[in-house]
Amino acid sequence: MTLSVDSIVKKIKTGSGRDFTLAVLDAFKYLGFEVEDIEETQGTQAHSDLIVKAHLATDPYFAVLECTAVREGSQVGYTKLYQLGSNFPRYLTKYGKDYPSASYKMLVGRPEFSSDTKKLAKDTALMNAETLMKLLEAQEEFYLSQDELEKIFQQMGEITDDKLFQLFAPYTLKAVVYGYIYLSLLDEPTDKSIKRKKEWTNIERLMAMAKHWGWLLDDFKVSDAMITEAINELSSDVVRALLVNPQKVILSSLPFKKIVQNMGDLGKMFERFLMMNIDKAAKLKKTSKT
Repeated sequence: MTLSVDSIVKKIKTGSGRDFTLAVLDAFKYLGFEVEDIEETQGTQAHSDLIVKAHLATDPYFAVLECTAVREGSQVGYTKLYQLGSNFPRYLTKYGKDYPSASYKMLVGRPEFSSDTKKLAKDTALMNAETLMKLLEAQEEFYLSQDELEKIFQQMGEITDDKLFQLFAPYTLKAVVYGYIYLSLLDEPTDKSIKRKKEWTNIERLMAMAKHWGWLLDDFKVSDAMITEAINELSSDVVRALLVNPQKVILSSLPFKKIVQNMGDLGKMFERFLMMNIDKAAKLKKTSKT
């Protein structure tokens, strides 16, 4: 059965006991991991809940998970930390040879963790259900690798929204800068048909325009380094560079939809930011006329 974010999120929100554990299992499978259900493979004696295996990482690692959902208005207590800590050595012995690079502990809970749990989680990552659901939504857009997702397990204590955002902020930033560059190379930056492209543009002028759009539309300071890196990444599919002195740049002749398709998941984000910026530019143009 194909997993969908909507179906997993529904189970994470409503499941309890074994159902909640299975919902977390599905969530980590969706994130791209191999997940072992300990109760199913090793019996029902005192144990933790899940083993998450990252065998596709550059340096393969595994994590032991405890999953618990308590009633609304209550908090996940610290006793689960002790259970996880006492069980961990046996899993380290069992899986350490196959995953020698790193091993982690994580407590996944709903709705939230008590202050004592947060205080005592010195060597354990704490992920509440809301954060897990946000991570699933982010994965749907960014398709984070197991190397990138390892940062989640490396977090000791509660995984806050800020820490989660650090995972996919680089992708968002790339898409934003790509949008400023593309907008700068359009002859009519307020037209969503995006068919009218400029002729060859001096690289220095392009950088100045991209910076200007960042400031004008989002009050965002774009550096020369960001723009240079983005142009290099966009070369061939999105832009063509003429290596003369000074260097000049022009948009690719490829249809825009083909460009977006070639960029994969990042392309969808790039398209969304570009269309948002065209809308903003159109509003500014209209305002300046009135």
